[in-house]
Amino acid sequence: MKYIVFFSEKDLSPLKVDELSELKDYEFEQINSFKKLRSFLNTKKPDLLIWRGSTTCFSKIFKSNPELYKTPILSIITRSDLGTWQPQHSKHRYLLRAYSSADLVDKIETLLNLKEAKIPKPYSTQKITIPDIESLKNYIRAKGEEVFWEKNKVVFKENRHSSFIYLINKGLVKTSRMDQLGKELITGIYRKNEILGLYGFHQKPICPETASTLEASTVHRILYRDFNEILKENPELSLDLAQHLTDTVLRLKSQLLDMAYASVLKKTSNTILQFADDLENPDFQGFKISRTDLASIAGISPESFIRSLSCLKKEGIISIKGKKINILNSERLQDIT
Repeated sequence: MKYIVFFSEKDLSPLKVDELSELKDYEFEQINSFKKLRSFLNTKKPDLLIWRGSTTCFSKIFKSNPELYKTPILSIITRSDLGTWQPQHSKHRYLLRAYSSADLVDKIETLLNLKEAKIPKPYSTQKITIPDIESLKNYIRAKGEEVFWEKNKVVFKENRHSSFIYLINKGLVKTSRMDQLGKELITGIYRKNEILGLYGFHQKPICPETASTLEASTVHRILYRDFNEILKENPELSLDLAQHLTDTVLRLKSQLLDMAYASVLKKTSNTILQFADDLENPDFQGFKISRTDLASIAGISPESFIRSLSCLKKEGIISIKGKKINILNSERLQDIT
């Protein structure tokens, strides 16, 4: 028998039990008082908590009931809250308030199955040796929650709190920022076996950019809270991450110099070389990134980028067929000034 608790503040309508008629072997409890909910949780442990109330009360409940970090939770939110909604743990999902009964039942069954499944446990106080970034990737891949995203899915937004560290398993994710005129500026492209979302060492750092998928992607993710615990237990990892971030800053400085002083043709060739491993593969089926996005990475206009591609094609350095670009002479491409 599964126990489902629905919490809704007094000024919100209760959940209709007939909406859950498809579910079997469960008991259902509705609570509309923060005090009653706190008292209830002190005596019973629900299999699922459905929450429709303020986030302030939600935070208080978690602080006084740490066992909720192991309990599946479904938050019912408005569309305007979607941009600021943050999961409390890996078994926390949301449902927009204009839901159907089928949507509600589907979410509940998914979360109840999560509770029964052998899902990865949160990081424990038991020390795990993770001396470097590659070991961290292996840990995320083995212990993290696997997530699938469709194409054009917004993963997180600029100036919002970040809850997770991600490891890309398959697909392509871009990061970008908006300038004062509302133009999108691409800041990075993340591919297989790359870590996304490393923006600081606080529990929930602020994202300086927006991330979205360029194609259907699969990732593993861990909570920032767990990541912080790993760092505390593994000083060697902290040093390796510091070196990684230093190398990233040096690489970005070099790119900034190229964007400021390099020729348009050099900027185009540097952008193509970022994808050299893919482009030199004869089975490569073509870019999933638009010419406009590639031009943004290069720091030039789409028209200039396309003209540069034509020049490189005429010189026999690359070949172009539709969206497919292949490198024919990588040495000449690297020697362009």
